[in-house]
Amino acid sequence: MKVMVIGAGIGGLTAALSLHAAGIDAHVYESVADMHALGAGINLQPNAVRELIELGLGDTLAATAIETAELGYYNKHCQLIWSEPRGLAADMHGRNIRLTAGTCR
Repeated sequence: MKVMVIGAGIGGLTAALSLHAAGIDAHVYESVADMHALGAGINLQPNAVRELIELGLGDTLAATAIETAELGYYNKHCQLIWSEPRGLAADMHGRNIRLTAGTCR
């Protein structure tokens, strides 16, 4: 079986790695000619982190990711509106991490 994965973003590449791990021939197609970092970064919830660790990316995540211990919302005057613990600090049964755009490549 051959599978076409359209898009080389985090979703497409993760899907292709998962298919490959299951013994399925996956081909990734991307319309952008030059891959480079976009945006400020990405926040990964515990379920996503577990999937990436299963794909063998645990050491890379540990070396580049920032552990998210708290989520907070602030108004335009930088005053805290609301916050709550995240990841291991919240007993979410897994790590909640973030990667900056430079480390997402």
